[in-house]
Amino acid sequence: MLIDAINLNHLRIFESVYRKRSMTVAAKELHLTQSGVSQHIKSIEEVLGVQLFDRIRQRLVPTSASTALFLKISQGLQTLEQAIGEVRGGHKQLSGTVTVGVPIEFGNNVILPLLSEFGKNHPEVKFKFRLGFASTMNTEILQGSIDFAFIDDFPVDRRIITEKVYDEVLDLCIHPDWLKQKKLNKFNRQYFESLNYVEYQDEEPVLRMWFSHHLNTKRVNLKVKAVVMDVQGIARLILHGLGAGILPHHLLLKLQKEGQKIHRFTGCGRPLKNAISVASLRDRTHSLVAQKTFEWLKTALKDHQHFPSDLST
Repeated sequence: MLIDAINLNHLRIFESVYRKRSMTVAAKELHLTQSGVSQHIKSIEEVLGVQLFDRIRQRLVPTSASTALFLKISQGLQTLEQAIGEVRGGHKQLSGTVTVGVPIEFGNNVILPLLSEFGKNHPEVKFKFRLGFASTMNTEILQGSIDFAFIDDFPVDRRIITEKVYDEVLDLCIHPDWLKQKKLNKFNRQYFESLNYVEYQDEEPVLRMWFSHHLNTKRVNLKVKAVVMDVQGIARLILHGLGAGILPHHLLLKLQKEGQKIHRFTGCGRPLKNAISVASLRDRTHSLVAQKTFEWLKTALKDHQHFPSDLST
């Protein structure tokens, strides 16, 4: 069999080099020399008769053969790890490292606190977090550098599967001083057109989504004073009275607990929800610790859902 010509160390080293895109970094991870890692990769290429990496401007770029091999080998290594753990430990304490991708605010306010509780109950489990946008997570999932990631409504590669796990409520918020300035008794289109706003992007897609949901119209004349692609930036502008803006409800709760003065418009009374899904590589065999972490997290997220209950405004 062809596998007789390759030992398990070859495969483990290849898997690390592929993930890290660097023989030097892989060598540090595996506690080997860079020259030793390079020799192992060369040996695999000679046995297989294919080139696994192109060397372009001192960077390692995986070939298509390398990507196909990585997907199968990573699954196989994880299956072996799980089988060995079950044979050795029976009901052994859960251990290992889980790498999770999260959006910055949702990660900091929801996922990290939840996984901290999981980590306290499982002392041998370690976490690595990648904070960023869904586009970044898409790439890292395909590269195999993260086990799973949380993303909002973003088109992902067809090799990635998604499962909805959370509804993030989006609230229109404003500093209370604005309410004192505007004496209108009815929160209608005329009232909202009298306000200033802060937004994440040009053309105000998030604000207009809120108005479409709560007022059944996107045709609102909005006076946007600032555009910033950062939730914390929007929150700071709202708190300093520049205008109204959209915040995730979990951040609103955090600000209120900190004693910040901030008002939430409830609109029609039905919360506007932004679906959060968990994304992972299709057909990838996850380690036991990754499986258990994800299963626990799904249950914890259901219990964590916060929906606004005050419908007075």
